[in-house]
Amino acid sequence: MGSDLFTLFNKYKYHFLGWGAFISYEIIMGIVMVTKEVSLVTIFFATILNVSLFYLHANVVLKYTLNAKKKLFKFSLLFFILLEVLLFIYLKRVLLDFIYAYLTTKPAPTKFIDPLSFFALLWRTIFFIGNSTGYYFLVHDQEQRQQVKKLRQQQLKKIIREKEVNNELIQTQNDFLRSQINPHFLINTLSYLYNETRKLAPKAAESILSLTDIMQYALSKEAPDGYVKFEGEIDLVERFLSLSKISQPDQVQLKLSYNLNVLSVPFIPLVLMPLTESIIKYGQLNDPMKPAGIRITYENSILAIETSNHEFIGEQSSINDPMLKIIQNRLLLAYGERAVFNFHLDSENYFHTNTQVQF
Repeated sequence: MGSDLFTLFNKYKYHFLGWGAFISYEIIMGIVMVTKEVSLVTIFFATILNVSLFYLHANVVLKYTLNAKKKLFKFSLLFFILLEVLLFIYLKRVLLDFIYAYLTTKPAPTKFIDPLSFFALLWRTIFFIGNSTGYYFLVHDQEQRQQVKKLRQQQLKKIIREKEVNNELIQTQNDFLRSQINPHFLINTLSYLYNETRKLAPKAAESILSLTDIMQYALSKEAPDGYVKFEGEIDLVERFLSLSKISQPDQVQLKLSYNLNVLSVPFIPLVLMPLTESIIKYGQLNDPMKPAGIRITYENSILAIETSNHEFIGEQSSINDPMLKIIQNRLLLAYGERAVFNFHLDSENYFHTNTQVQF
């Protein structure tokens, strides 16, 4: 309760301070000008009426007439102001009669029909309506400034975003142009080298053939729906591993295992390959006692890819590989909540990844 009152006061602190200063001024002027004791009861009830008129005029009459879509309603503002004046004078007079009749022993002042009393009440009414009008336009101006500021911020963010998108588009176009720099020339050259070496150096020729197949797969266009058969992914990894084992004999202790029913599963391309590259890059693969592994299964409409590899202590870890975040984002975009991708480093310094996709 206390915190709610503090929040309320903090929100409307300038209102409370303003009315407090005004009431103090009223009491002081009443003592000085009237030269007699001021009735606190009268001031209390009069303040309630004054405050009600002030906010009624600003937050109801002006708000709903000036912001009305129909012009006829806007022209009715003068009528509502006249109604406010008459109602305020009437209530003020009724309130004074009630106070002097039931809440004080002092004699009642001049009746409502007295012109001086009427014009005094009229002046007070115009005074509060005038200040309320100024308050309304001040608040309205501040709200408009805030809206303009907000719109400018939104426009600035939109411009920044458009520039970012434009930069990304330019970068994508540049990457596309780079990828088009005679890829067929490179593949044809590799094919020529394969034909020239397959009789003289069969092992080297097989390596060239594997490299050619890898490049062809990487440069080939995927299906219109964005998916490929998992068989192609596995074939790509097997060729990559064969090349790695040729260039590093006995240094790549990695076992790839999978069920035959995974071969026909449609899957987004180039997910298995980055996981394999991460193992080759960060894993300790020269110890036959600590082999790395890639296990792929497809059971109950769930495709699971599990990898594990021992890492060098003190060396750069796979857990910081930015490619993992890219894989996670691609799976999320392609499969949403049906895809799960986790990775961690256990207490024995084995790095694990777990990919599951529900079909």
